[in-house]
Amino acid sequence: MRKVLSLISLLTLLLPCLLFSQEYSYTHYDINDGLAGSTVYCITQDKDGFIWLGTETGVSRFDGTHFRTFSTEDGLPDVEILEMFGDSRGRVWMAPFQKTICYYYQGQIHNQTNDSVLRRLRIRNNIYSFAGDSAGNVLAATTTELYLIRPDGTSREIDSVGGRPIHDCGAVSTSADGHFLVQVDKEIYRLSGNDLTPLSAISIWSSWPVYVSMNSTGMIWWEEKAFTAIHSFATGKTVRLHFERGKYEHNTFTSYGDSLFWFNENSGVREYNPQTGRIRRLMPGKPVSRTFRDATGNLWFTTLGQGIYRLNSDEFQTINVSSAKTPSSAIYGIRRLGDQLLAGNDQNQVIFFRLPDLSVLRIHQVSQAIKIRIYDFGMRSDGKIYVPSTRGINIIKKDILKEEGYFHSIKSYFPLGNDKVLIASFWGAGILDLKTFHVEDTLYRDRTTTVYYRRDTVLIGTLNGLYGIAPDRSIHFYGDKVPFLRKRISALTESADGTLWVASYDAGIIGYRNGEVVAALSKPQGLTSNICRVLYFHKNALWVGTDKGLTRIALDRPGYPMHRYTSQDGLGSDLINSVYGDGSVIYVGTSAGLSFFDENRVNVSEGCRLHLLSIQNSDRERLGDSAALVLPYADKHLRLEFAGISYRSVGDITYRYRLIGLDSIWRTTKQTFLEYPTLPSGNYAFQLQASNKFGLKSDELTLRFEVATPWWQTIWFDTLALVTVLSLSWFFVSLRIRRIRRRQREKEKLNQRMMELEHLALQSQMNPHFIFNCLNSIQQYVFDQDVFATNKYLTGFSKLIRATLQYSTRNFIHLSEEVSYLSGYLSLEKLRFKEKMDYTIEVDPALQTGEYLVPPMLIQPYVENSMRHGLRHKTQGKGTIRISFRQDGARLIAVVEDNGIGRKGAAAFKTREHIEYQSKGMSLTADRIRMINARFRERIDVEIVDLEDDAGNPAGTRVVMEFPLFHSISENEPI
Repeated sequence: MRKVLSLISLLTLLLPCLLFSQEYSYTHYDINDGLAGSTVYCITQDKDGFIWLGTETGVSRFDGTHFRTFSTEDGLPDVEILEMFGDSRGRVWMAPFQKTICYYYQGQIHNQTNDSVLRRLRIRNNIYSFAGDSAGNVLAATTTELYLIRPDGTSREIDSVGGRPIHDCGAVSTSADGHFLVQVDKEIYRLSGNDLTPLSAISIWSSWPVYVSMNSTGMIWWEEKAFTAIHSFATGKTVRLHFERGKYEHNTFTSYGDSLFWFNENSGVREYNPQTGRIRRLMPGKPVSRTFRDATGNLWFTTLGQGIYRLNSDEFQTINVSSAKTPSSAIYGIRRLGDQLLAGNDQNQVIFFRLPDLSVLRIHQVSQAIKIRIYDFGMRSDGKIYVPSTRGINIIKKDILKEEGYFHSIKSYFPLGNDKVLIASFWGAGILDLKTFHVEDTLYRDRTTTVYYRRDTVLIGTLNGLYGIAPDRSIHFYGDKVPFLRKRISALTESADGTLWVASYDAGIIGYRNGEVVAALSKPQGLTSNICRVLYFHKNALWVGTDKGLTRIALDRPGYPMHRYTSQDGLGSDLINSVYGDGSVIYVGTSAGLSFFDENRVNVSEGCRLHLLSIQNSDRERLGDSAALVLPYADKHLRLEFAGISYRSVGDITYRYRLIGLDSIWRTTKQTFLEYPTLPSGNYAFQLQASNKFGLKSDELTLRFEVATPWWQTIWFDTLALVTVLSLSWFFVSLRIRRIRRRQREKEKLNQRMMELEHLALQSQMNPHFIFNCLNSIQQYVFDQDVFATNKYLTGFSKLIRATLQYSTRNFIHLSEEVSYLSGYLSLEKLRFKEKMDYTIEVDPALQTGEYLVPPMLIQPYVENSMRHGLRHKTQGKGTIRISFRQDGARLIAVVEDNGIGRKGAAAFKTREHIEYQSKGMSLTADRIRMINARFRERIDVEIVDLEDDAGNPAGTRVVMEFPLFHSISENEPI
């Protein structure tokens, strides 16, 4: 009893020492991230979605990934900016600490030096407020003047109302009907055109701008010394709240419609919703200067000296348990028991929360001796709560942790019913009796990481894979068939369809059913990491906790779509220790405390917008020329800067791009710029699309531009160059051809002349032989003293000599002349041989002998050869020479045939003189034929055939000569 009382006293003293804070998660940006300064006075958003921040050391434009800083070098009159406003035209108006005004538009800062409209304004005091109406007018306000700037470039200065000078103007805004609302001292006016019309009177303690905030539907101001007033223009209702300026160290008010109002203080932000009456604390301990809600609902907080913060989510909250020694504790075990939620941390503590408000009821310390982690909770059949931890399993009895249980470290457990649990420990796995705290059965003897029970089989996860133990104690190693199941197993669970889900420490998870892997999921498929620590099945969804966040897998939808949650979305930390679901509320044990959210209400996704920020070429900005961009050929370097805006993605944006005209393949990058050092001349289309971390894509951006073509690459230059080259080529080729042809003609003339001379020489050589033969015949007649025959022969011989001399100077003669010449020659030979020989000359009647041409004296040597060698030594019968001419297609056929003794018989009678003569005459004829064949395409062919009788004895010789049809060739044409 004394021990119990001592423990109660200890816990009573301990509870006040522990601090519980229910906090939200924020993303923080400061000068290390690129912010111009840590002290931020104002914030706005432009038409394109960029966040603009005015600091004490310059202006920053934020796209969710990078900050772009503007200073006096960019045109700012002063680096300290007190107020900013984004109008409907895309201009961002700025009020520097100096008494001046400027705005940013399309890459340039316009100030009172470089802008004619602003130059006309006489700014006497600091501008504290801006507004814009539906007509595009911009109203800038100081405490004593209003400056109306119209879209046409004119302006108006208003320094009085109702004939009284303006003083204590604290705020201006757009009215619900599109005009202006102006607060001056204790009146609210409507400004339309040039008229200021009073709307209502208010009671106000101070009109200093930090104590007034107004928008189109609501207004908050310091009404009395200890009260603020919140008024709705829509309903006309006013709510008063207690206000202690000194206690909370007030900085400014911020209003959003008539439903949200923020008290920005040095100790944080108080948010008040007059419709629900709810007040919540945000940014505890931070000196907040402004609160801002952007177009997609994100809440931003600017601070004095600590940069800016973005609330990751309204739905995610984290409860942190801290003490003087431990600033935070990690939550490992979560379970609902009745109307309480139990959470176990790594500080030996069990925390009891009341549901549904999660107020802390009590805390139990498990052990004072060692630091342990509490994994889970369960209830025995007697209603006592047992607590599995790294120390073992303890029992809580009557709200006091009883020092009884199983005191050996366990890694995992699984309830089997009947007050028995399956445990995993460093020594192995077994079944523990929760009543006796004895291990009834040891199932496996080696270090285990997790255990699970299904279908009469105990599943044991180890460092080396997954094992199954059947009721007959047989052990089955699942890694034999599935390589994944050889890895270190971290968690096991089962879904409603009977699929066993297995998590590993380095390869994601798999779904295993009926002996097959039905799903394999890892980081490429959408998990936050492959190091999986927790598996939890709840309402057709599988929750996977990793070292990089939480993933929800919808098992009831095709393809298992996933949704990821990280600290950037609102979780207390990315290191997930446990997950527990209670209806639609999901509790997550993290290294930073207990996070929770309603999965039906949470929406962490956000659209993605894409903008082209800069086009740099020739060391100058060309963004203004994007409608008709032409890059000079001399400087083809192109740098493109762009930004995908998705603030909840926290820079996790992927861009895909391609440059049509250079490459049609889509490529991806995480960078926010691209450079093309040199581009060929031509037309291009740059296409770009952004995708945020939620998989949402922006509209596709297309930039068309041209790289100028130099004059030497233009079509007209190419055409001119081609014509010039062709002309020069034609000229030189023609000149070369003319020279070649001239040389060829000269060569042909020389060859022709040489052939003619050679031909004449041959003919000259043949003529003496022929004359010699004729004179031999005449001599023979003289020896025989035959005067009549001699005279007759001399008459024929003289005619033949005249024909020979006439024809020897001609290249061709008519066929009729050749026939007459041969007839004259044969008639002389017949006189010499008397009756021993006879001859016939036959010409095909179809031949027009006067049209066909033949070389002169080319047939005669073969006729003479027949006479002297074929018929001369013939002893039996009368010798006959038959000459015939006919046309065979495109050839003229001449046949000389005798019935002499043949070439073999004549060879025996030839004397040496005869051989020399034959060789000389026939060789000259062959040379003439060779030269004629060289001159013409068609050849003169000669074939000599030895004739035989039926017994095979020599019966004469036939010479067949084939001539081309020379009738188309002039007879005077040289050979």
